[in-house]
Amino acid sequence: MREKGFTLIELLIVVAIIAILAAIAVPNFLEAQTRSKVSRAQSDMRSLATAIESYQIDNGVYPPIVAPNSPFAGVSTPGGLGINGPSIYNPGHSGVSSRFIWITTPISYMSSAPRDPFINPRVGTALHPVSEDPMDYYDTYDYVDAATLSPGGWIGGNRGGAACSGAVWHIVSAGPDRINAFGGGQTNYNIQIQRRGVDYDPTNGTMSEGDIVRIGSGRGELPGAPSILPAINRVTGEYNF
Repeated sequence: MREKGFTLIELLIVVAIIAILAAIAVPNFLEAQTRSKVSRAQSDMRSLATAIESYQIDNGVYPPIVAPNSPFAGVSTPGGLGINGPSIYNPGHSGVSSRFIWITTPISYMSSAPRDPFINPRVGTALHPVSEDPMDYYDTYDYVDAATLSPGGWIGGNRGGAACSGAVWHIVSAGPDRINAFGGGQTNYNIQIQRRGVDYDPTNGTMSEGDIVRIGSGRGELPGAPSILPAINRVTGEYNF
């Protein structure tokens, strides 16, 4: 008795059907992953905002951008660079994650500093908005406060609220493009940084450009202090180009 098997045509049809199903399923899976990461980033930022505001209530100032374990704070420590101390995530490197030590130690407004889900752990940092190379010490969400960068602040100068979108502070996630463009930033940033630092909006496409940004609840310009206009003032909704 002759055994009956699949013909070559039948096998090719099955392979074609599997390929079509994979072409539909894989993009949907990747989009679902991205949407999940966006939700996680927004949740992390809500928790960070609560911790930052709680710190301000107890101390009368917002956590400064200068990390408490940084050389700028007078601490001699390996891996520190300027205002940043050793990275929480990348041993032997400095990182913006060290800025969150203010809200984790010695008082735990948060038990630990969250990591930006859009930063590839194998790369270790967000990508630069122009070169797309790993961006040195941006190892998690970028936190900036206005007071530290205002006249009389720890660092001083006149950036103030311009450095944090016109608010008292901001937190920035690299977003699905994995590029941290500082949430847009000041009017003296180049156009490529501005374009890649606009607010991420999924209606532009799940994998579209832009940063996920959360800001403090007030204006960052100190009374009588000169400041550089932010390119996008998220407090007033003004675009100051």
